Amino acid sequence: MWVRILLPLQIRWLRTGVLLTGRGFRFQLSPVNKKITMAKIGTYVKESWKELTTKVTWPTWDKLQSSAILVMVTTLILSVIIWLIDLIIRTIMMGIYQL
Repeated sequence: MWVRILLPLQIRWLRTGVLLTGRGFRFQLSPVNKKITMAKIGTYVKESWKELTTKVTWPTWDKLQSSAILVMVTTLILSVIIWLIDLIIRTIMMGIYQL
């Protein structure tokens, strides 16, 4: 399905942004206020740092080690399973190709 913009298209420059109007539609683009945006970014960084340093409960060293060992063992088991599946499929395909 193709979308057609019905002409004439009118563009108006306003204090609050750009206004595009045409038959059956009206679209307004608002400018970005850089000062407000930078203030919001600064606030976000400050609040994130505060949350990371005061509100987050970090795991103990023992829990961290046990989790890391669990991830390593699981990765090793899954890699062996994938290797076995690959070996079986390769053997089957070699048998098919030799027919």
